[in-house]
Amino acid sequence: MNSQSPENRSFFKYVAPDTALAILKNQTFRFSSPLIFNDPFDVQAGIHLEFDLEALPAKILDRIEELAAGIEEPSIDLANPWGQVILAARERYPIDGFPRSRWEVVTKKTFAHLKDLILNSQQKYQDHWWKDVLPGLRMFCVSEDRDNLLMWAHYAKDHTGLVFELLSLPEEDNALSTASPVEYVKRPIPFLSEEEWIESILSLREFSLNNFYKRYVLTKSDHWRYEHEWRVWYPLTPAPGSLYEDWKIRSSELAAIYLGCKADSTFSNEIIKQTRTLFPNTRIYRTRKCKSDYALEYDEI
Repeated sequence: MNSQSPENRSFFKYVAPDTALAILKNQTFRFSSPLIFNDPFDVQAGIHLEFDLEALPAKILDRIEELAAGIEEPSIDLANPWGQVILAARERYPIDGFPRSRWEVVTKKTFAHLKDLILNSQQKYQDHWWKDVLPGLRMFCVSEDRDNLLMWAHYAKDHTGLVFELLSLPEEDNALSTASPVEYVKRPIPFLSEEEWIESILSLREFSLNNFYKRYVLTKSDHWRYEHEWRVWYPLTPAPGSLYEDWKIRSSELAAIYLGCKADSTFSNEIIKQTRTLFPNTRIYRTRKCKSDYALEYDEI
């Protein structure tokens, strides 16, 4: 990725011929729920645990001992029982150290319910994600790459469609000015890491639902790395049966259109006509194959 901020830059949307005509006719782009994406894993995998629940109590005690022995006063919540345990451990540490067996007895009853608590929390958020979040989530996906031959083949219907060049315009506060790059990962990310669970249980770090959303929305399987994708997203309460919303295109954000090297004349002429009428300041290019390389070249019409 070139940058983690969209700033004033171009993004590219690859589309098939029918979609391109509909976009220009309606002057809108579609923000969709991941439930209708072509990748059934996209924002629809993960929220699992990647650590041994049985080993967690011992690691929590390790963390309490670390806090008890620390020089700096930790930020703890004394309204939380675990905060009181940490405070007691710190007060006794200069005299008794951290007698492990004694603290195991003190915390045994609480630990007995910890596994069920975590599993119930995980199930709760899985249900929330599928029932409440995914149907209402709206996403618009673009690429930072105009010349990707795989994208031209997959999304622009074998080079018969086109690519829209769209501008991020922070001064106009348009949707693309809030775009963020996708992080490509080898495995679906877990609900929370072991460290995050420990910090949350001990009230050392507050769980952020917004960060949780963002982490899932902006990660994708490493198989798709070639797309160089950025996303605009927002959660909402969906209308019954609706999995998308259409957003009006601003004339200032549609910088150019690149017709595929296999786009037929009927389609191309209609695109040129619609663009000249509805977006007169948008530049139009015809794409052709480079003869000496696996690449594309562009001629302005």
